[in-house]
Amino acid sequence: MPALPDDPPFLILRREGKRVVARGAERWASGPHGRAATVWAEWGWADGRLTAKVDRYGFYNLFWYEKDGVVAVSPSLVKLVAEGCDATQDARALAVFHRIGIFVNDDTPLKHVKTLPPGGVLTWDGTGAVRVESGAKVPGTQEISREGAVEGMITHFRSAVARALEEHPGPFHVPLSGGRDSRHILLEVLHQGRRPETCVTFHHNGAVPNREAMAARALCERLGVTHEMLGFGRPRLGDVVRALVMTSLCADEHAQMMPLNDYFLGRDAVSFDGIAGDILTNPDDSADWFMGLSRKGDWKGIAQGMMDGHGKVVSQPHWGKGAGPIYSPGMDAEVRDYVAPAISQYADAPDPYQMFWMFHRTRREINFVPQAILGPARQVFCPYLAPEFVEFCISLPYGVTKDQQLHNDAIARAYPEVADIPYQEGFAEPPVQRNSRLGKLRGLGDAVRIVRALGHENRAADLLGFVRAPEKLTRHHGDIYALHALSLAGLDAAKARRLLDLAALLTERRPGRLVSDRYEGA
Repeated sequence: MPALPDDPPFLILRREGKRVVARGAERWASGPHGRAATVWAEWGWADGRLTAKVDRYGFYNLFWYEKDGVVAVSPSLVKLVAEGCDATQDARALAVFHRIGIFVNDDTPLKHVKTLPPGGVLTWDGTGAVRVESGAKVPGTQEISREGAVEGMITHFRSAVARALEEHPGPFHVPLSGGRDSRHILLEVLHQGRRPETCVTFHHNGAVPNREAMAARALCERLGVTHEMLGFGRPRLGDVVRALVMTSLCADEHAQMMPLNDYFLGRDAVSFDGIAGDILTNPDDSADWFMGLSRKGDWKGIAQGMMDGHGKVVSQPHWGKGAGPIYSPGMDAEVRDYVAPAISQYADAPDPYQMFWMFHRTRREINFVPQAILGPARQVFCPYLAPEFVEFCISLPYGVTKDQQLHNDAIARAYPEVADIPYQEGFAEPPVQRNSRLGKLRGLGDAVRIVRALGHENRAADLLGFVRAPEKLTRHHGDIYALHALSLAGLDAAKARRLLDLAALLTERRPGRLVSDRYEGA
């Protein structure tokens, strides 16, 4: 999957009288579309007809625009604005984002820009309105025992990985966390007789690995697999801006993953990614509560629960209310009323909350890992999105998945030789290492550069806001929401170009040191 370049691809079609004038790439595809490709997009304009498509589950966010006889497509919302598309904001969509950290359905920050739905196909013949068809379906519940679920997970995942390895006989990398999803990938590729060139783990604790990196290293040492840690200090604000542009202002995550993006920049590499493994195999700690609300049809209760939960995650302890009251005050009820139907459409699924999280948060936010963070790789295989694995998991009865141990059991059954190596929870978290004085000075320089490019009426106040610790939100989320709002304020073609240029400049200035520790393997 090629990276989004400094000048992302786009196609703009403008109806002028009886003819349509095209500007940009009349054909584009995100990368190879073999049988193992699960995250992709493409478009083509030929013989007076535009056709744009995305993968079966819509995990590639392809943005499309329609207004006043203009139709446009691009993998970058910012690029669409830079090319002249209307940047009127969608106040409701932004209010949802401020309260639960994601955009739901096919919304974006902009009123006239949407994404294609799962299995989406867009067509336009130069007359009338754009037509968008969706391939989304709500699954039924299969009858299966816990034993059958464990065996099915092993079998279906094994087939998905085998298909990827058959399609790509060359070297590859495995980004390895301290959790289940990437561990399962590593163990399965080894089971099938292939060895990654490198496993790579990012963390933000300098020379002292955090518990996630400790778990990854313990596994690699047992298996004799080469392992590199990316632990050097990072340009905090610069990484946030780059992540916001990469995710088209549609995510409040991923700045922490920029070391991984830098690692793949300039490499002709192939990678695996564990997207969707968590939500498909284990519900989170709120799942049982939300299942009880689902059975009562209390969809607004689930929406409120998600709002409250996200608010606590992004807030200082004394605040707890999240970004909504700060950036879109007075819209709680409107957000609840909008999110509730987005959840209730999955009322007949075995686990409605799981389905909502899969097709809204995972599809609309976590998807930017294979699409953008790992975008510099030539191809990214996402075996958890193989159709047979997805369809198997989302049709499992809730009683089979509710204890949150299904994935653990499948991994332990398939690879008993490493079952004694704990996941990250089994390691003690070391003390947090503080940023160096040089790093703080660099951060101040980035703040000046960012405010100069994006600031508006009161640049001094904007700059001070990034130097001081946020009063209500955590440092990390305070930066993200402030920079997100600053990027959108007064957004027009000129500012969108400055935003793209700024991201490109920050990429050029990215840290040269990445690998803080390396284990050579056997």
